[in-house]
Amino acid sequence: MITPDQSYTDFLIDEVRQRRQELLRQHDNDLDKLFEAVRAIDSEHPEKVRDHRRRRSNPPPAPR
Repeated sequence: MITPDQSYTDFLIDEVRQRRQELLRQHDNDLDKLFEAVRAIDSEHPEKVRDHRRRRSNPPPAPR
């Protein structure tokens, strides 16, 4: 258990935050430019992109 006087470092979260900052810097801190770049990458690999807007017409029954 971590007490209030101890610090906690999550290296995975730190890395994710660092990479997010790097991506933003590469695109002049402009989210529109970043999203354009992501869309361009997605269009190059449509087999890896999943459309979460599509829903099943008949969802599976709930487990009992």
